[in-house]
Order: sequence, then structure tokens, then C-alpha cells
Amino acid sequence: MGNQERDLLHKACEDDDIMLLDKAISMTAAGDLESFYNIARYSAIWNNAMAILNDLIERGVRVTPRWPSDAKGASKETLEFLLAQGWDINAQGDSGNHKQPFMWLVATDYNLVKWCLEHGASVHPRGQEPFCDGVTKTKDRHECQQILEIVAARGSIATFDLLRSKGAPLGWRPLHVAVETATFFPPGDKYNDVKHAERMAMVHYLLDVVGLDVNAPDQPVGTKLLPMHSGTPICYISDAMDGRDHRELTWLLLDRGADPTDALRFAKPDYSNFAEDVKAWKAWKEKQASDGWEAKQGGDRREAKEVGDRRKAKQSGDSKCCVQ
Repeated sequence: MGNQERDLLHKACEDDDIMLLDKAISMTAAGDLESFYNIARYSAIWNNAMAILNDLIERGVRVTPRWPSDAKGASKETLEFLLAQGWDINAQGDSGNHKQPFMWLVATDYNLVKWCLEHGASVHPRGQEPFCDGVTKTKDRHECQQILEIVAARGSIATFDLLRSKGAPLGWRPLHVAVETATFFPPGDKYNDVKHAERMAMVHYLLDVVGLDVNAPDQPVGTKLLPMHSGTPICYISDAMDGRDHRELTWLLLDRGADPTDALRFAKPDYSNFAEDVKAWKAWKEKQASDGWEAKQGGDRREAKEVGDRRKAKQSGDSKCCVQ
């Protein structure tokens, strides 16, 4: 198919113009029509071109998305139209790039996630053993990532709550990826500052509301280290290189009981702030403990003095009584 036909097709879908579609088809060689219709389907869905989609159906062309990602960006009206045409909202592709169902691809949009759940989307990837929270099992890297891990990294707390209420399993790494993503946004940019604050709020939520283990592994214990896996959640800070001061994040995990041993062992040599932050936290805790001990000793001394003063006052009163 030539560039002229392709450009005309895209224009037809952008304008939802059947006449332009007819012209583009008439210019396309018979041997190129299958490729033409594949592009037409994708472009029409992307542009929410309902007239084009209906025209393609009349021509006997299947308009349901080939891959889940083909439906991303479509309006709810278009998505409902596709469902009516037999689109499987839980469908997955065969390759790794298309393994995630449609709802996984829109997990950052609360309203779309809610719409998906209302229209038959499952929180469990098809053909995959349901993940059971708290159960150690072999982690297959060919499996589809749990949707709550995606939401923990890029979505909202409201979306996380919604999916969890529908039975979505936590997966191996929700806290890990939330911590990791919190290190992705360099300072000095309003957008990055907002995104960083959102991930920090997610980390707080996962620790303090969901109650996730701050020292949880990110894969089954004893297995070979998987790509893009660093260990416990705090290990994901030690890899950070974005220029932002992560002391708040590091101290948050340490305050919740994180063990920094492995993170310190494998921290990148050119990222010294992590080790300094851990050292500063330990010094702060020691000072806090010392201040607490001194405050307690001071309180005990004051209490002892008050008891002594009361005893002396009583003894003085008793003496006066005897003299009288």
C-alpha cells in the first residue's frame, strides 16, 4: 500500500468520512486490501470513527481489536460498540508485548478501570493460575504482571482500593514498584514534584493501610535473581540515580523496620547518598534513644525530689505538732 492511500485512509478516519474511505479503497491494489483494512480498523478505533467502523462491518471486515492495545485511547462509546461486536475485554495477545489485557493498559485511569469492571473485566489474567496473597509459589516471568503492581507504580490509591475490593491479588511487588517509581522524578519540575508526591502517598498507604511487609522479597526465596528485581523494597532506593534527595523515602522505610543490609551491600558506588541517609537515620535514632533516656532520668530525678520535698514537709509538720 502506497503512502498516498495510507494518508488518505488516516484522513478518512480522523474526519470519520466514508467518502474518503471509498476513495482510499479504490486506490488500493487488491493484494494490499488485507493490510489496508487492518490499518483502517486500528485508525478508526483510535479516532472513534463510528461511521467508518460501521462501513467496515458492512464490507465484511472484522472491527474488534486484534490486540488489547488497539483499543487504548478509544472512547467508552466506541468500547461499548466493540463489545457489541464480540470484542473480548479479557483477551490477551500471544507475545510478551501484548500479554496484558485491556484493563491493565488503562490502570492509571480510575474511571476506565471502573467501566471495565462493570463490563466484564476480570482481575485475574486468563489462563494463569490465580495468584494467592501470602502463598510462596514459583514466579514465571512469562506470566502477566498482577494489575495491582501496575497501579502501585503508576495509578491512584482509589484505583488500588477499587481493584482490591474486587479480589485483585497483591502480587509480589506492589510496595517495591511504588518505592522504585517514587525515585523516578527529578526535582525542579512541577509535574515531577506532583508525581513524586503521589508515589510517596502510595508508599505510605501500602505500608500503613494495606500493611505490606517492608522487608518482603520480590521473588521466591532461593531462586535465581530475576531481571529488573533488586531485593526488598529499600533496595530499590539504593539504585536510584535521578538527583532527587530520597532521605524522606529512605527514612520512612527504616522507620517501618526496613533492613538496609542488602541495600548497602549492593548500592551503586556512585550513589553515596543512600549510605549517608542510612547512617544519618541510625545516628538520629541513637540520639532519640539517648534523649529519651535522659528525659526519663530527668523525670525520675524530679519525681524523687518531689517525694523528698513532700516527706520533708510532712516531717516538719509533725515536728511542729510535737512542740505544741
